[in-house]
Amino acid sequence: MPSLKRQALTLTLANAYTRALGFALRLISARWMGAEAMGVMELASSAVMLAITPVTAGLPTAISRLAAQKNADSHAVLRAGLHVVKRLSAFLIPAVVLLSPAMAWLLGDMRTLPTILMSAPSILLLGLCAVYSGWFYAQGDARIPARSECVEQTVRIVLSAVLLLSLAGGSVAITAALPGVAEIAAGIVVWMLFRASSPRLPRQRADSSLSRSLLRLAAPTTASRLVQTAMRALNAVVLPVCLRHSGLSAAAATAQFGMLGGMAMPLMMLPGIVTGAICMVATPAVSRQEGNACQLRRTMRMLLAAAGGIGITASILLFLASDFISTRLYSEAALAPLLRLMSPAALLFAVQQVQFGMITGLGLQRKALTATIATSALSLVLTAALCPIPRIRLYGAAIASVITALVRVVWNQALLHRAMRSSC
Repeated sequence: MPSLKRQALTLTLANAYTRALGFALRLISARWMGAEAMGVMELASSAVMLAITPVTAGLPTAISRLAAQKNADSHAVLRAGLHVVKRLSAFLIPAVVLLSPAMAWLLGDMRTLPTILMSAPSILLLGLCAVYSGWFYAQGDARIPARSECVEQTVRIVLSAVLLLSLAGGSVAITAALPGVAEIAAGIVVWMLFRASSPRLPRQRADSSLSRSLLRLAAPTTASRLVQTAMRALNAVVLPVCLRHSGLSAAAATAQFGMLGGMAMPLMMLPGIVTGAICMVATPAVSRQEGNACQLRRTMRMLLAAAGGIGITASILLFLASDFISTRLYSEAALAPLLRLMSPAALLFAVQQVQFGMITGLGLQRKALTATIATSALSLVLTAALCPIPRIRLYGAAIASVITALVRVVWNQALLHRAMRSSC
Protein backbone atom coordinates (compact mmCIF):
# COMPACT_ATOMS: atom_id res chain seq x y z
CA MET A 1 0.00 0.00 0.00
CA PRO A 2 1.37 3.47 -0.88
CA SER A 3 2.79 5.49 1.99
CA LEU A 4 0.90 8.30 3.63
CA LYS A 5 3.31 10.87 2.17
CA ARG A 6 3.01 9.46 -1.33
CA GLN A 7 -0.79 9.52 -1.20
CA ALA A 8 -0.75 13.06 0.19
CA LEU A 9 1.65 14.16 -2.55
CA THR A 10 -0.58 12.68 -5.24
CA LEU A 11 -3.62 14.47 -3.87
CA THR A 12 -1.66 17.68 -3.34
CA LEU A 13 -0.65 17.80 -6.99
CA ALA A 14 -4.23 17.13 -8.04
CA ASN A 15 -5.53 19.74 -5.59
CA ALA A 16 -3.00 22.27 -6.87
CA TYR A 17 -4.30 21.74 -10.39
CA THR A 18 -7.97 21.84 -9.42
CA ARG A 19 -7.56 24.83 -7.09
CA ALA A 20 -5.64 26.71 -9.79
CA LEU A 21 -8.49 26.09 -12.20
CA GLY A 22 -11.01 26.93 -9.48
CA PHE A 23 -9.21 30.19 -8.81
CA ALA A 24 -9.23 30.93 -12.55
CA LEU A 25 -12.96 30.20 -12.58
CA ARG A 26 -13.48 32.63 -9.70
CA LEU A 27 -11.60 35.32 -11.62
CA ILE A 28 -13.62 34.65 -14.75
CA SER A 29 -16.85 34.70 -12.75
CA ALA A 30 -15.92 37.94 -10.97
CA ARG A 31 -15.11 39.68 -14.24
CA TRP A 32 -17.85 38.25 -16.48
CA MET A 33 -20.72 37.76 -14.05
CA GLY A 34 -20.30 40.88 -11.92
CA ALA A 35 -20.44 41.18 -8.15
CA GLU A 36 -24.24 41.17 -7.99
CA ALA A 37 -24.62 37.90 -9.95
CA MET A 38 -21.86 36.38 -7.80
CA GLY A 39 -23.78 37.49 -4.74
CA VAL A 40 -26.91 35.73 -6.00
CA MET A 41 -24.88 32.60 -6.78
CA GLU A 42 -23.29 32.59 -3.31
CA LEU A 43 -26.66 33.21 -1.70
CA ALA A 44 -28.17 30.24 -3.54
CA SER A 45 -25.15 28.05 -2.80
CA SER A 46 -25.97 28.15 0.92
CA ALA A 47 -29.27 26.39 0.21
CA VAL A 48 -27.69 24.13 -2.40
CA MET A 49 -25.03 22.92 0.05
CA LEU A 50 -27.72 22.18 2.61
CA ALA A 51 -29.37 19.81 0.11
CA ILE A 52 -26.11 18.13 -0.93
CA THR A 53 -24.65 17.72 2.57
CA PRO A 54 -26.52 14.51 3.57
CA VAL A 55 -24.89 12.54 0.73
CA THR A 56 -21.42 14.12 0.70
CA ALA A 57 -20.49 15.10 4.25
CA GLY A 58 -20.14 11.96 6.34
CA LEU A 59 -20.42 9.05 3.92
CA PRO A 60 -16.98 9.26 2.25
CA THR A 61 -15.09 9.17 5.53
CA ALA A 62 -17.44 6.51 6.95
CA ILE A 63 -16.80 4.30 3.92
CA SER A 64 -13.07 4.98 4.13
CA ARG A 65 -13.02 4.06 7.81
CA LEU A 66 -15.16 0.93 7.43
CA ALA A 67 -13.42 -0.39 4.31
CA ALA A 68 -9.94 0.22 5.79
CA GLN A 69 -10.56 -2.02 8.79
CA LYS A 70 -8.96 -5.46 8.93
CA ASN A 71 -10.95 -8.32 7.38
CA ALA A 72 -13.46 -5.86 5.89
CA ASP A 73 -15.36 -6.86 2.73
CA SER A 74 -14.58 -3.71 0.80
CA HIS A 75 -16.84 -4.61 -2.15
CA ALA A 76 -19.79 -5.03 0.18
CA VAL A 77 -18.99 -1.66 1.78
CA LEU A 78 -18.94 0.00 -1.65
CA ARG A 79 -22.26 -1.57 -2.61
CA ALA A 80 -23.82 -0.44 0.66
CA GLY A 81 -22.51 3.11 0.20
CA LEU A 82 -23.96 3.40 -3.31
CA HIS A 83 -27.26 2.02 -2.04
CA VAL A 84 -27.42 4.59 0.76
CA VAL A 85 -26.78 7.48 -1.65
CA LYS A 86 -29.49 6.31 -4.05
CA ARG A 87 -32.03 5.96 -1.24
CA LEU A 88 -31.24 9.40 0.17
CA SER A 89 -31.29 11.01 -3.29
CA ALA A 90 -34.71 9.53 -4.02
CA PHE A 91 -36.01 11.67 -1.16
CA LEU A 92 -33.79 14.75 -1.45
CA ILE A 93 -34.13 15.49 -5.18
CA PRO A 94 -37.97 15.73 -5.23
CA ALA A 95 -37.83 17.71 -1.98
CA VAL A 96 -35.47 20.31 -3.49
CA VAL A 97 -37.60 20.67 -6.63
CA LEU A 98 -40.84 21.05 -4.69
CA LEU A 99 -39.42 23.36 -2.02
CA SER A 100 -37.19 25.48 -4.29
CA PRO A 101 -39.64 28.44 -4.48
CA ALA A 102 -39.94 28.47 -0.70
CA MET A 103 -36.17 28.25 -0.33
CA ALA A 104 -35.65 31.19 -2.68
CA TRP A 105 -38.26 33.18 -0.78
CA LEU A 106 -36.61 32.40 2.57
CA LEU A 107 -33.26 33.52 1.15
CA GLY A 108 -34.91 36.85 0.38
CA ASP A 109 -34.10 36.85 -3.35
CA MET A 110 -36.24 34.97 -5.90
CA ARG A 111 -33.39 35.29 -8.41
CA THR A 112 -31.77 32.34 -6.64
CA LEU A 113 -34.52 29.98 -7.88
CA PRO A 114 -32.80 28.84 -11.14
CA THR A 115 -29.55 28.08 -9.30
CA ILE A 116 -31.37 26.05 -6.64
CA LEU A 117 -33.22 24.03 -9.28
CA MET A 118 -29.95 23.33 -11.09
CA SER A 119 -28.59 21.72 -7.92
CA ALA A 120 -31.14 18.87 -7.86
CA PRO A 121 -29.32 16.42 -10.20
CA SER A 122 -26.03 17.19 -8.46
CA ILE A 123 -27.30 15.55 -5.27
CA LEU A 124 -27.17 12.07 -6.79
CA LEU A 125 -24.06 12.68 -8.92
CA LEU A 126 -21.93 14.18 -6.16
CA GLY A 127 -23.12 11.59 -3.66
CA LEU A 128 -22.10 8.69 -5.89
CA CYS A 129 -18.72 10.28 -6.62
CA ALA A 130 -18.15 10.88 -2.90
CA VAL A 131 -18.79 7.19 -2.16
CA TYR A 132 -16.33 6.07 -4.81
CA SER A 133 -13.70 8.52 -3.52
CA GLY A 134 -13.99 7.27 0.05
CA TRP A 135 -13.71 3.67 -1.12
CA PHE A 136 -10.58 4.28 -3.21
CA TYR A 137 -8.91 6.14 -0.31
CA ALA A 138 -9.54 3.11 1.88
CA GLN A 139 -7.74 0.96 -0.70
CA GLY A 140 -4.73 3.27 -0.51
CA ASP A 141 -5.34 4.39 -4.11
CA ALA A 142 -5.36 8.19 -4.23
CA ARG A 143 -4.64 8.36 -7.96
CA ILE A 144 -8.16 7.66 -9.20
CA PRO A 145 -9.88 10.26 -6.97
CA ALA A 146 -7.10 12.72 -7.86
CA ARG A 147 -7.55 12.12 -11.57
CA SER A 148 -11.31 12.47 -11.26
CA GLU A 149 -10.99 15.79 -9.43
CA CYS A 150 -8.75 17.11 -12.20
CA VAL A 151 -11.17 16.01 -14.92
CA GLU A 152 -14.15 17.43 -13.03
CA GLN A 153 -12.60 20.84 -12.61
CA THR A 154 -11.38 20.96 -16.21
CA VAL A 155 -14.83 20.19 -17.61
CA ARG A 156 -16.43 22.62 -15.20
CA ILE A 157 -14.25 25.61 -15.99
CA VAL A 158 -14.32 25.08 -19.77
CA LEU A 159 -18.08 24.69 -19.89
CA SER A 160 -18.64 27.59 -17.46
CA ALA A 161 -16.51 29.88 -19.63
CA VAL A 162 -18.38 28.79 -22.78
CA LEU A 163 -21.78 29.34 -21.16
CA LEU A 164 -20.85 32.72 -19.67
CA LEU A 165 -19.52 33.93 -23.01
CA SER A 166 -22.41 32.53 -25.03
CA LEU A 167 -25.12 33.92 -22.76
CA ALA A 168 -23.43 37.22 -21.84
CA GLY A 169 -25.87 40.01 -21.12
CA GLY A 170 -28.57 37.75 -19.69
CA SER A 171 -30.46 38.37 -16.48
CA VAL A 172 -28.71 38.16 -13.13
CA ALA A 173 -30.75 35.07 -12.18
CA ILE A 174 -29.79 33.12 -15.32
CA THR A 175 -26.15 34.22 -15.21
CA ALA A 176 -25.84 33.06 -11.59
CA ALA A 177 -27.20 29.60 -12.53
CA LEU A 178 -24.79 28.91 -15.42
CA PRO A 179 -21.94 27.47 -13.27
CA GLY A 180 -24.49 25.01 -11.87
CA VAL A 181 -25.20 23.69 -15.37
CA ALA A 182 -21.47 23.18 -15.90
CA GLU A 183 -21.23 21.34 -12.56
CA ILE A 184 -23.90 18.84 -13.60
CA ALA A 185 -22.04 18.02 -16.82
CA ALA A 186 -18.77 17.63 -14.93
CA GLY A 187 -20.46 15.39 -12.35
CA ILE A 188 -21.72 13.05 -15.08
CA VAL A 189 -18.23 12.72 -16.57
CA VAL A 190 -16.60 12.01 -13.19
CA TRP A 191 -19.25 9.47 -12.22
CA MET A 192 -18.59 7.60 -15.47
CA LEU A 193 -14.83 7.62 -14.76
CA PHE A 194 -15.30 6.29 -11.24
CA ARG A 195 -17.65 3.57 -12.41
CA ALA A 196 -15.22 2.46 -15.12
CA SER A 197 -12.34 2.28 -12.59
CA SER A 198 -14.20 0.52 -9.79
CA PRO A 199 -14.70 -3.26 -9.49
CA ARG A 200 -17.74 -4.81 -11.16
CA LEU A 201 -20.22 -5.50 -8.40
CA PRO A 202 -22.56 -8.45 -8.88
CA ARG A 203 -26.25 -7.63 -8.94
CA GLN A 204 -27.46 -8.31 -5.44
CA ARG A 205 -29.04 -6.46 -2.58
CA ALA A 206 -26.84 -4.31 -0.39
CA ASP A 207 -26.10 -5.64 3.08
CA SER A 208 -28.61 -3.87 5.31
CA SER A 209 -26.37 -4.15 8.36
CA LEU A 210 -23.51 -2.47 6.48
CA SER A 211 -25.86 0.26 5.29
CA ARG A 212 -26.91 0.90 8.87
CA SER A 213 -23.28 0.91 10.02
CA LEU A 214 -22.41 3.48 7.35
CA LEU A 215 -25.31 5.70 8.36
CA ARG A 216 -24.34 5.38 12.01
CA LEU A 217 -20.69 6.26 11.31
CA ALA A 218 -21.66 9.10 8.97
CA ALA A 219 -24.32 10.58 11.25
CA PRO A 220 -22.10 12.72 13.54
CA THR A 221 -20.10 14.23 10.66
CA THR A 222 -23.25 14.75 8.60
CA ALA A 223 -25.01 16.38 11.55
CA SER A 224 -22.01 18.62 12.15
CA ARG A 225 -21.86 19.66 8.51
CA LEU A 226 -25.64 20.18 8.37
CA VAL A 227 -25.39 22.52 11.33
CA GLN A 228 -22.58 24.44 9.68
CA THR A 229 -24.40 24.57 6.36
CA ALA A 230 -27.70 25.55 7.93
CA MET A 231 -25.97 28.32 9.85
CA ARG A 232 -24.26 29.40 6.64
CA ALA A 233 -27.66 29.53 4.93
CA LEU A 234 -29.09 31.54 7.81
CA ASN A 235 -26.03 33.78 7.74
CA ALA A 236 -26.57 34.28 4.01
CA VAL A 237 -30.01 35.63 4.85
CA VAL A 238 -28.94 37.68 7.87
CA LEU A 239 -25.80 39.29 6.41
CA PRO A 240 -27.42 41.13 3.46
CA VAL A 241 -30.21 42.30 5.78
CA CYS A 242 -27.66 43.60 8.28
CA LEU A 243 -25.75 45.35 5.51
CA ARG A 244 -28.94 47.03 4.35
CA HIS A 245 -29.58 48.15 7.93
CA SER A 246 -26.12 49.73 7.91
CA GLY A 247 -27.25 52.06 5.09
CA LEU A 248 -26.40 50.08 1.93
CA SER A 249 -28.86 49.55 -0.91
CA ALA A 250 -30.11 46.03 -1.67
CA ALA A 251 -27.86 45.78 -4.76
CA ALA A 252 -24.80 47.02 -2.84
CA ALA A 253 -25.49 44.60 0.03
CA THR A 254 -25.72 41.66 -2.41
CA ALA A 255 -22.49 42.77 -4.10
CA GLN A 256 -20.67 42.97 -0.75
CA PHE A 257 -21.94 39.50 0.16
CA GLY A 258 -20.57 38.28 -3.17
CA MET A 259 -17.19 39.86 -2.41
CA LEU A 260 -16.99 38.01 0.91
CA GLY A 261 -18.27 34.64 -0.24
CA GLY A 262 -17.03 34.64 -3.82
CA MET A 263 -13.66 36.37 -3.48
CA ALA A 264 -12.30 36.50 0.08
CA MET A 265 -13.40 33.12 1.45
CA PRO A 266 -12.01 31.03 -1.45
CA LEU A 267 -8.63 32.70 -0.90
CA MET A 268 -8.73 31.73 2.79
CA MET A 269 -9.28 28.15 1.65
CA LEU A 270 -6.19 28.07 -0.56
CA PRO A 271 -4.14 26.05 1.99
CA GLY A 272 -6.68 23.30 1.33
CA ILE A 273 -4.65 22.50 -1.78
CA VAL A 274 -2.33 20.63 0.60
CA THR A 275 -4.33 20.25 3.82
CA GLY A 276 -7.32 18.81 1.97
CA ALA A 277 -5.08 16.04 0.67
CA ILE A 278 -3.66 15.47 4.15
CA CYS A 279 -7.17 15.34 5.61
CA MET A 280 -8.38 12.70 3.16
CA VAL A 281 -5.45 10.33 3.67
CA ALA A 282 -5.32 10.99 7.42
CA THR A 283 -8.71 9.39 8.14
CA PRO A 284 -7.89 5.83 6.99
CA ALA A 285 -4.27 6.13 8.19
CA VAL A 286 -5.31 7.11 11.72
CA SER A 287 -8.02 4.46 11.70
CA ARG A 288 -5.49 1.74 10.80
CA GLN A 289 -3.09 2.87 13.57
CA GLU A 290 -5.59 2.79 16.43
CA GLY A 291 -3.98 -0.42 17.64
CA ASN A 292 -0.46 1.10 17.67
CA ALA A 293 -0.68 3.90 20.22
CA CYS A 294 2.81 5.37 19.96
CA GLN A 295 2.85 5.33 16.17
CA LEU A 296 -0.58 6.96 16.16
CA ARG A 297 0.69 9.74 18.40
CA ARG A 298 3.70 10.43 16.16
CA THR A 299 1.53 10.48 13.03
CA MET A 300 -0.94 12.94 14.55
CA ARG A 301 1.84 15.29 15.62
CA MET A 302 3.37 15.17 12.15
CA LEU A 303 0.03 15.97 10.51
CA LEU A 304 -0.66 18.91 12.82
CA ALA A 305 2.84 20.34 12.32
CA ALA A 306 2.42 20.13 8.56
CA ALA A 307 -0.98 21.87 8.71
CA GLY A 308 0.41 24.65 10.92
CA GLY A 309 3.36 25.33 8.65
CA ILE A 310 1.19 25.43 5.53
CA GLY A 311 -1.40 27.67 7.17
CA ILE A 312 1.12 30.19 8.53
CA THR A 313 2.78 30.50 5.13
CA ALA A 314 -0.57 31.08 3.41
CA SER A 315 -1.64 33.70 5.97
CA ILE A 316 1.56 35.71 5.53
CA LEU A 317 1.38 35.57 1.73
CA LEU A 318 -2.27 36.65 1.66
CA PHE A 319 -1.56 39.56 3.99
CA LEU A 320 1.42 40.79 1.96
CA ALA A 321 -0.21 40.28 -1.44
CA SER A 322 -3.63 41.69 -0.55
CA ASP A 323 -3.21 44.87 -2.62
CA PHE A 324 -2.00 42.97 -5.69
CA ILE A 325 -4.81 40.41 -5.43
CA SER A 326 -7.53 43.01 -5.01
CA THR A 327 -6.44 45.47 -7.72
CA ARG A 328 -4.72 43.31 -10.33
CA LEU A 329 -6.65 40.06 -10.12
CA TYR A 330 -10.15 41.02 -9.01
CA SER A 331 -10.17 44.75 -9.87
CA GLU A 332 -11.90 45.32 -6.53
CA ALA A 333 -9.92 47.76 -4.36
CA ALA A 334 -12.27 47.26 -1.38
CA LEU A 335 -11.15 43.64 -1.17
CA ALA A 336 -7.61 44.45 0.13
CA PRO A 337 -8.46 45.49 3.73
CA LEU A 338 -10.88 42.57 3.97
CA LEU A 339 -8.11 40.13 2.99
CA ARG A 340 -5.69 41.60 5.52
CA LEU A 341 -8.26 41.31 8.28
CA MET A 342 -9.17 37.73 7.37
CA SER A 343 -5.63 36.44 6.69
CA PRO A 344 -5.38 34.59 10.05
CA ALA A 345 -8.35 32.51 8.92
CA ALA A 346 -6.12 30.78 6.34
CA LEU A 347 -4.05 29.30 9.18
CA LEU A 348 -7.09 28.37 11.25
CA PHE A 349 -8.94 26.73 8.35
CA ALA A 350 -5.83 24.72 7.40
CA VAL A 351 -5.38 23.34 10.92
CA GLN A 352 -9.10 22.72 11.32
CA GLN A 353 -9.24 20.72 8.10
CA VAL A 354 -6.50 18.33 9.17
CA GLN A 355 -7.98 18.09 12.66
CA PHE A 356 -11.23 16.98 11.08
CA GLY A 357 -9.51 14.12 9.26
CA MET A 358 -7.94 12.86 12.48
CA ILE A 359 -11.12 13.29 14.51
CA THR A 360 -13.01 11.23 11.94
CA GLY A 361 -10.32 8.55 11.93
CA LEU A 362 -10.57 8.26 15.72
CA GLY A 363 -14.37 8.27 15.73
CA LEU A 364 -14.62 11.46 17.81
CA GLN A 365 -17.16 13.23 15.60
CA ARG A 366 -19.89 13.23 18.23
CA LYS A 367 -17.67 15.10 20.69
CA ALA A 368 -16.72 17.63 18.00
CA LEU A 369 -20.38 18.25 17.14
CA THR A 370 -20.91 20.37 20.27
CA ALA A 371 -18.21 22.79 19.18
CA THR A 372 -19.70 23.00 15.69
CA ILE A 373 -23.12 23.95 17.01
CA ALA A 374 -21.77 26.44 19.55
CA THR A 375 -19.35 28.19 17.18
CA SER A 376 -21.90 28.35 14.35
CA ALA A 377 -24.35 30.08 16.69
CA LEU A 378 -21.56 32.40 17.88
CA SER A 379 -20.75 33.36 14.29
CA LEU A 380 -24.36 34.24 13.61
CA VAL A 381 -24.65 36.33 16.77
CA LEU A 382 -21.43 38.24 16.04
CA THR A 383 -22.50 38.89 12.45
CA ALA A 384 -25.91 40.17 13.54
CA ALA A 385 -24.30 42.42 16.18
CA LEU A 386 -21.43 43.89 14.14
CA CYS A 387 -22.55 44.15 10.51
CA PRO A 388 -25.35 46.73 10.98
CA ILE A 389 -22.78 49.20 12.37
CA PRO A 390 -21.97 51.60 9.48
CA ARG A 391 -18.25 51.80 10.30
CA ILE A 392 -17.87 48.02 10.41
CA ARG A 393 -20.33 46.47 7.94
CA LEU A 394 -18.71 43.58 6.05
CA TYR A 395 -15.71 43.56 8.39
CA GLY A 396 -18.06 42.30 11.10
CA ALA A 397 -18.62 39.08 9.16
CA ALA A 398 -14.83 38.72 8.71
CA ILE A 399 -14.22 39.18 12.43
CA ALA A 400 -16.93 36.62 13.21
CA SER A 401 -15.31 34.09 10.85
CA VAL A 402 -11.87 34.44 12.44
CA ILE A 403 -13.13 34.25 16.03
CA THR A 404 -15.33 31.21 15.47
CA ALA A 405 -12.57 29.40 13.54
CA LEU A 406 -10.18 30.01 16.45
CA VAL A 407 -12.64 28.65 19.01
CA ARG A 408 -13.27 25.57 16.87
CA VAL A 409 -9.55 24.85 16.43
CA VAL A 410 -8.93 25.12 20.18
CA TRP A 411 -11.85 22.80 20.93
CA ASN A 412 -10.74 20.21 18.37
CA GLN A 413 -7.18 20.32 19.63
CA ALA A 414 -8.36 19.66 23.16
CA LEU A 415 -10.16 16.53 21.92
CA LEU A 416 -7.08 15.32 20.05
CA HIS A 417 -4.76 16.09 22.97
CA ARG A 418 -6.92 14.01 25.27
CA ALA A 419 -6.94 11.16 22.72
CA MET A 420 -3.13 11.30 22.32
CA ARG A 421 -2.53 11.44 26.07
CA SER A 422 -4.66 8.37 26.67
CA SER A 423 -3.24 6.41 23.71
CA CYS A 424 0.40 6.14 24.80
